[in-house]
Amino acid sequence: MALDEDLESLNVRIRQLRAQFDLFFAGAIPKPPLEARDLLDKDVKRIGTAREMKLAQRFLYNTLLNRWNVFAELWNKKLQEKEEGARTSVVARRRATERKDGPAAGAEPSSDSPESPSQARNGRSADAPPAPMLAASEKKLVARAAIRDVVDASGEDMKTFYRSFLEARQETGSGRAPSYEKFCQEIQRQARTIREKTDCETVDFRLYLEDNRVSLKAKPIKGKQTREVEEERT
Repeated sequence: MALDEDLESLNVRIRQLRAQFDLFFAGAIPKPPLEARDLLDKDVKRIGTAREMKLAQRFLYNTLLNRWNVFAELWNKKLQEKEEGARTSVVARRRATERKDGPAAGAEPSSDSPESPSQARNGRSADAPPAPMLAASEKKLVARAAIRDVVDASGEDMKTFYRSFLEARQETGSGRAPSYEKFCQEIQRQARTIREKTDCETVDFRLYLEDNRVSLKAKPIKGKQTREVEEERT
């Protein structure tokens, strides 16, 4: 019985840790849950040494172990990419400052690529990149969810929709995001209002990126439209 409880606890803790890492990579929490990851890794190995496992228990453990290994490898890779990206960002900012303020004190100007008179008049070196052109305004669909009732909706579906919301806000450099609970409350409020006005079964929610802002759109859908939306999401 104790082993069954350990396996169930292991399953729950893996899901919880995955949610914490998702929030960290989305920028919702400042530090990665490394201590929780290391502790869970020890417990995964400890439970695996149990000799009294029955066949069904061993099957469940192997399933959890495979899931854990996949997540651990993914998190390590994303942490490394995030760290390398941070270092690259610092170097890029330093180079941008040097281009703006001129070479650092004591540095000799490069003679590999002499400037032409026209370039000297324009104040731009030969190897400097051209000024970027302003991109036209684009409307990008980030995520979509068919919601009947937030309370009745799948927890994973809502969390996935919320993670997409956080990632979109991070991409635009927005400020502090609302909590998951407040996000669900707003979705519930809009869904209830639309259902009352239109007598629809389901509300189609869409997250968009437009003009460097995140927007949430909702419209009523009925019957066959609901199935089509759900099929598109899968």
